[in-house]
Amino acid sequence: MAHVDNLRRHFPAVRQMAYLNTGTCGPLPDVAAEAMQQSLGRQLENGRTGVGYYTQLKEAKQKVREQLAMLLSVKESSLALTENTTHGLNIVLWGLPLNPGDEVIVTDTEHQGALLPVFAQKQRRGAVIKLVDGTLAPDLLLSAIEQEMTPRTRLVVVSHVSFETGARLPIERIADLAHAHGASIAVDGAQGAGAEAFNLGSTSIDFYAFPGQKWLCGPDGTGALYVRPQAMPILDPTYLGFPSLADAEAYNFSGSYLSRPDAGRYEHAFTALVNWIGFARSLEFMRVSVGWDYAFTRIHGLSGELINALLNFDHVRLLTPRDQRVGLVSFQLRHQDPKEFVREAQARSIDIRVIAHRSAVRVSTGFYNTEDEIARFVQLVENAK
Repeated sequence: MAHVDNLRRHFPAVRQMAYLNTGTCGPLPDVAAEAMQQSLGRQLENGRTGVGYYTQLKEAKQKVREQLAMLLSVKESSLALTENTTHGLNIVLWGLPLNPGDEVIVTDTEHQGALLPVFAQKQRRGAVIKLVDGTLAPDLLLSAIEQEMTPRTRLVVVSHVSFETGARLPIERIADLAHAHGASIAVDGAQGAGAEAFNLGSTSIDFYAFPGQKWLCGPDGTGALYVRPQAMPILDPTYLGFPSLADAEAYNFSGSYLSRPDAGRYEHAFTALVNWIGFARSLEFMRVSVGWDYAFTRIHGLSGELINALLNFDHVRLLTPRDQRVGLVSFQLRHQDPKEFVREAQARSIDIRVIAHRSAVRVSTGFYNTEDEIARFVQLVENAK
């Protein structure tokens, strides 16, 4: 408990309530907020122009790439920095050469940030959308996806961890299956990146989009898209700008230009210096002061502790399989509306959320949560008989 107590001093938000909602937004560490405030102060005093400003931006983004590359065991050159998961998935869906009749397979437990870019391919490009049941057990899910595959299947879109059910999907096996049928795979990593140890570089996943503001405890407006080097030739940039170029003069007025050779080609704007400075500081704090192994172990342990307690209640129906859990636990209450339950929890300074589509309650167990907070929440559930 000594380590978690020390860490909680750096996260003021978790001292105000039982912060069990990291799956929506993680708390910001004080060191990141301080770095952001200092950056904003420099901008106020010195302006936002000149070589110095853009040098700071370039350095901050490079630090973010370095930290993310270490976390996911990928090359820095395979990471494009984005605003969030949805931004990354849109880069993928609009960058792939989908033609009328081409097929995209997607589960019915995906977030709107994945579903809507997929659905747009049907509306705008005539793609065929195939839905599979995302609540199936791993082997059954793989079979269901394979049954939907044809020679026209171009892409499979799945989550690392379902934001609805909290189940960890067999994304490594799905990637291998997709490639065996000549298709690519795009993964929504919003509930996986920073929540469990994950060697992305050892997989055959083509595209992996994730945010900075959830389990990575970074500021809003930050995230990244991993593009497997072998997949880069088939993914065209949709939005382009100065950062997309191989160098400042890599274009001419005949309409020719030369993109960066790495995933930076998918970046198109110089934005949000404050956010990238804050994200770099958050990631450094997570790696050095928290320790990723500690974070992953504690997240997994607390989610298991919560599931074990909920299994004792007849009025609770768990949606999260214990052996597929990461940091989210979703369940349904037999005798209380989930919205009413969440309002009651928030009135008692317990921050959780509703999954309306499943009429469920969702809890996120962060590394900074305590056993006492889990016990407080379990008592609230027990009283909801």
